[in-house]
Amino acid sequence: MQENSRPKDSGIFIQEVMMKCDGVWKVEIAAAYGMERIATAFMKNGEYLAASTGHYSVGTYTQHGDDVVISADVKQYADLRTVFGLKTTRKMHVIIKCKIKKDVMKGKVRLDGKKKHEVMVKLT
Repeated sequence: MQENSRPKDSGIFIQEVMMKCDGVWKVEIAAAYGMERIATAFMKNGEYLAASTGHYSVGTYTQHGDDVVISADVKQYADLRTVFGLKTTRKMHVIIKCKIKKDVMKGKVRLDGKKKHEVMVKLT
């Protein structure tokens, strides 16, 4: 028996499955006039980092099949925006639950511990 008897493409297949959401993503949320770009996100090895001119987010993500869950601390440092019905929050913890298909993740984002004020989110 040969030492390297595994299938030729097995390493590539495993990498594609495990790294499906690793990369750079444009983050959009549903707003009054359609989808609004709110950040650029970097996802790698379970770590999530996103930022725009008015906030940044640091957190983690998990992926099970096509289900992706992102858990992140968000800090607003520019003029406060009303987010999830609150305008006085500079810091918040959000949970994003979405499905990934090809190069698109779609789902909902909400404040951790709150079910009210879920917002549609899309990462491309």
